[in-house]
Amino acid sequence: MDALARGLTEAGITPDALQRVPTRDRAAVGEMLTMTDTIDVIVPRGGKSLIARVTNDSKVPLFKHLDGICHTYVDAGADPDMARRIVVNAKMRRTGICGATETVLVDSAIAASHLPGILDDLIAAGCEVRGDTETAALDNRVVPATEEDWGTEYLDAIVSVKVVDGVIDAIDHIARHGSQHTEAIITNDAQAAETFLNR
Repeated sequence: MDALARGLTEAGITPDALQRVPTRDRAAVGEMLTMTDTIDVIVPRGGKSLIARVTNDSKVPLFKHLDGICHTYVDAGADPDMARRIVVNAKMRRTGICGATETVLVDSAIAASHLPGILDDLIAAGCEVRGDTETAALDNRVVPATEEDWGTEYLDAIVSVKVVDGVIDAIDHIARHGSQHTEAIITNDAQAAETFLNR
């Protein structure tokens, strides 16, 4: 909140224009949802049940999300050690949040060299890995993924892993199965990063 207050002040807007409600009381939330004369917009933060309730009950405009089907794409231009650290952190740091990685996509050009280490690290961290045929062929501890896995928000120490044919295939997979919440690319290739960010 401090950074937002500073930004408002720098823009010449009173920092009181943004407020965080200091309670989690459900009755207070219900009251806020009806305060159209007092509240301009609500940004709910919480789990699916809270977001669903606010969506159904609010008379006040909302900025919201529902599902966090987030992807991390390991590009052919990725440093293998960096990829291992980022993937494990993206999934295992806090598995129950909406911004945790639920699917890891790995470029087929580097799957044989990069993916075994990523799988080892995820499994060592206590994560169940559900993978496509190519991923399962690299490690017998990988559980075969189903079509449903690609669109699942696990909110747990479970991740799906798929080998893709480059950045465009990764983008297409994300467009089909993602929730437009949080997507990441791991690469040292500026052109691949630019393509990923602008499609």
